[in-house]
Formats: sequence, C-alpha cells, structure tokens
Amino acid sequence: MSAPSRSRWLMRGLLLFVLAFANLNDIWSPDVLPNALFTFTVVREADVDYDEFVMRPAERDRLADVTTTDAMRGAKLDSEAYFFRACGKSTATAPPKTTRSPGGPPAPGPNDHVCSIFPPGMALLAFPFFLPFALSGAEALDLGLLLRVGHVAAAVVETIATLLLWSVLRRFVSERWALALVLLYFLGTSVRTIASQALWQHAGVHLAIAGALWLVLVERPVNLRRQALAGLALGLGGVARQTTVLVSLGMSGSFFVRPLAVLAAFAGAAVGLLPLLLFNWFAFGSPLEQGYGTKPFDTPLLEGLAGLLLAPSRGLFVYEPWALLALGALAVALWTSRRAGDRLGPLLLVWILLLLLYSTYAEWWGGRVFGPRFLDDLAPVLIVGLASGISRGMLLNTALRVFFWLSAAWSFLIFNAAAFVYDQSWDTYPTNVNFDASRLWSWSDPQWLAVLRALPGGGARVVVAAGLTALALLLLLRIERVIASRR
Repeated sequence: MSAPSRSRWLMRGLLLFVLAFANLNDIWSPDVLPNALFTFTVVREADVDYDEFVMRPAERDRLADVTTTDAMRGAKLDSEAYFFRACGKSTATAPPKTTRSPGGPPAPGPNDHVCSIFPPGMALLAFPFFLPFALSGAEALDLGLLLRVGHVAAAVVETIATLLLWSVLRRFVSERWALALVLLYFLGTSVRTIASQALWQHAGVHLAIAGALWLVLVERPVNLRRQALAGLALGLGGVARQTTVLVSLGMSGSFFVRPLAVLAAFAGAAVGLLPLLLFNWFAFGSPLEQGYGTKPFDTPLLEGLAGLLLAPSRGLFVYEPWALLALGALAVALWTSRRAGDRLGPLLLVWILLLLLYSTYAEWWGGRVFGPRFLDDLAPVLIVGLASGISRGMLLNTALRVFFWLSAAWSFLIFNAAAFVYDQSWDTYPTNVNFDASRLWSWSDPQWLAVLRALPGGGARVVVAAGLTALALLLLLRIERVIASRR
C-alpha cells in the first residue's frame, strides 16, 4: 500500500473514530463492567476471577444499614449481580436477592470464586487499552475510567471492522456508493448506539465477520489458506460471541461444490475457537462449560420471528427497512455464478439460521438496548449484500431506489437520535422490558418514538453533538471528494 493510500485510510479511520464519540452521550450498561475489569484482575491477581471487586451478600446487607455516602466510599460490585457466576459449580443454598436472567447460571455462593458470565473476547481486545492503567496502579473500580477507556477500545475495534468492510464494498461498487453504504452501516444500524460505545460483544463480532469477508469476497479464486484464515477469524469471533463461529458455515460456498474450501474454513474456525475452550477450562473447570449457563431456547418460533423482524420496538424491518433489499440481493447472489457472489450467497442461509436460533431464545429482544441488537451482529453481511445488489443494477428500478433512500434516511434519523439521547429509561419505566416484554409490541409508544420525543430535551448538548457529527461527516465527504478528483 502506497503512502497516500495509507494516509487516506488513516484519515477515514480517524473520522469514523470521531463519529463514535461525537454523540457526546454515555451509552452503557453494567454488562460491560466484567470486560473492563478483566485486565486488572489478570495483571494484578494473575487469575480471571473478580473476587477482589465484589461484595458478598453479608457485606451488602451491612451496607444497606449505613448512609449512602458511607456505602459509596466502599463501593464494590454485588457478587450476585446478573453478570457474575461462580467459577465452577455454585454452592449457594439460598436464592439471590438480586434479579438474574432467566435460565442463566445461579449466583455464586458466599465463598465461591466469582467469574463473568460473558465470553472473554472483548475483554481480550480491550486488554492493551487498560494495561497501562492496570500497571500504573489506577483505581480499578473507577467507573469513569472503566467507561471512557472501554469506549475508546470499542470504538477502535469497530473502526477497524468498518475499514475492512469499506475495502470489501469497493470490490462491488464505486467509491461514492461505498461511502454511502459505510455511513449506512456506521450511522444507520446499532454500531453507533451499541457496538462502538462500550465493551459489548458486538464490535468483536463485526471485526471477525468483516475480516472473514475481506479474505474471501474477491473475484479471483480463493486458496485454501485464505479460506482457513477466514474460518480462523470467525472462530476468534466466537471468543467474543459463540454464535459467530456459525458464520463459517456459509463463508466458503456450498460443501457440494467446494468441499475442501468448506473443510478449510471449518478447520480454521476450530483453531480460532480454542482460546474460548481453554478459558472455559481454566475459569469453569471444563472446556465445554460456558458462562451463560443453560439459557433456555423456549420462545415459540413464530413469536420470536415476529418480534425480531416486526416488533415496533425491536423489529429489524422497523428500524432498518432497507434490510429487505439486502436480503433480496443475497437471495439473488445465492443463485449466481460470479465468484464473489458465489461466496456471498450462502451467507443468506447463515443469516436465516441465526434468525431462527435467536427467535427461540428466551430473551430474543436482547435486553435493555436500542434497536435489533442480535440481528445487527450480521449487519456487515447485509451491507455487503446491498453492495452486491447495487452492482447488479438493483437500484435502477425507480421504486426500489426510492424505497432504499427513504428507508436509509429513516434509519439515519432514529439511530442518530438514539445516539444523542438514548439512556435506557424507556426500557425500564414504567415497566422493565426484561421482565415484561409486552411493551415491545406497542405501536402507541414505541422505543424509537420515545427517543425522537426526547431530542428537544437534550438541549445544548444535542445541538453540539449534532454539529460535531455534521462536521466529521463534512470532513469525510471532503476527503472522499479530493480523492475522487485526483483519480
């Protein structure tokens, strides 16, 4: 890569990184704390348990009897919090006083070592960002430190994933279309409201999928080494979220057409998944044990499908209607003979597989979040599907072109509104959606409408955030225009 080309990609990356912060809104949940604390416990304790950061039930009950100020001086995390479990089999004999997710592992006993329920992928990606603070003696339970550094780590990982995706898009469409689709991905999906904001698993999943797509979606024949590396990337993505490894099922085309390529991808995925198995063995005593416990997949299939696709406050086609075009383009690619399309089409089957899997999940809505959290793990696939469709002339049809731009504008509007003002209050008041999901089906008070209504209340902060966002976008457009003029 030439020096001008490196500079161009560096500037793109810097501006995408700025966009991840330009919303000036702290979006997080307690979910991200174990990933943020991981470096501190590994460096300072040489283990993966969180014993030094938690208070046991007896201590919690004692603090309940003192003033709030005194309690905050010794603030630690509750060992019975939903994101903790025993490092092994729990010895708890009494039910926890804190609410835990249905079907998850039991709370740790009073004397059990405490581990995170989450796989360690994002914690490992964030490790170098927290390492200087862990070595310098910084206070590990400084919430501001955990959230700010975690935000930086998530934004960097998501920025790299986006740049890889951008490179893939250029193999299908022009620079102008690639820019439009990159912005749709970054600003019109959960990237700006979840993946780039804190140490949830999504950025790691996006990095793995974008890396695998970059390796195999090329016009020339793909050798077995690249197939294996793509599988390896997805296996490593499984260390962030286990379902990522399933994407390897569709990354190499049909088994009946290219059996060696599929086997190479499977072998790479198996190797990539080894760190997760080793971590499970070290943390829980068995490579096949995993932190989530025996989460139930007992939601009626049709109910879950309707929720994931059409629910007013979680449905993919409500928040991202343009996904219909992306899925149609993937269906077309499934039947083509073009080399890149030949490898892209089977990913539609993987998308459907994950849709069916999450449709039966007990918490199919993904907790207290904005938008279609689980399905947006595969947002890179949908964006590349759109690029494939555009390269085949899909938007030459006037009706489809109007539908695409209107639906893209809708996604830009609601996701950026959420980036400015979303604070989880809709998810918890007057009822908590994790315990009463019926609210997700209400058209009279959908989540996105609550966010739009909250915009005026954001005041000067929203005005400044919108200005910073617009400035970053103008700079990005200016850079792309200069690049185009020099060609």
